[in-house]
Amino acid sequence: MDKENYLTQLGNRTALSVGLSAYISLVITSETFSAKQTLPLNQLSVNPTTMLAKGSARIYIVDEAQREHTLFFYQYHDFLSIASGITLQHDATLFIEFLEDSELLLVPGTHIPNLYKLFPEFHQVKAGHHQTFQQNLFNHQLNLSVLNGAERYNRFLSEYKQIAMVCEQKKIASFLGIDAKTLSRLRANPKRK
Repeated sequence: MDKENYLTQLGNRTALSVGLSAYISLVITSETFSAKQTLPLNQLSVNPTTMLAKGSARIYIVDEAQREHTLFFYQYHDFLSIASGITLQHDATLFIEFLEDSELLLVPGTHIPNLYKLFPEFHQVKAGHHQTFQQNLFNHQLNLSVLNGAERYNRFLSEYKQIAMVCEQKKIASFLGIDAKTLSRLRANPKRK
């Protein structure tokens, strides 16, 4: 467990006080997951401090026809900034799949109220990570709206190199909003427009 790296990432937008850093260092825990392990997101300890310290993951839903739809990818050092209590249409469930052996670092949920109560800057820390998550979602929606399939795939390769190597093609295609066959053609001929 790399506590120093975790604290650096946690405070990358809002500096952590000495007290907050010390508190987190004392209570931080880790959870490990194996490659291809999948579980409903609500069965995972996710709070504003949950960071992917190793590996990669994807968030997806399953529709009524049992098709998976990839919504988001997480890479090394990303925080899982999904708000608890989020409701989805049609009572859908969010799932997380760890694409490779992965480790999450986090402050256990029982300590989160103390972070808010004892350390005023923690509100800003949480807001900064939530803003990063919202910006990433907005950028992805913008890419889906204005870029063609080849441009989306090229942007994906530049932003998610590791995920492109460990994730199945159909799951990447779902994220990019294109058919798996189209993605296969783009991969075979990357210069094609």
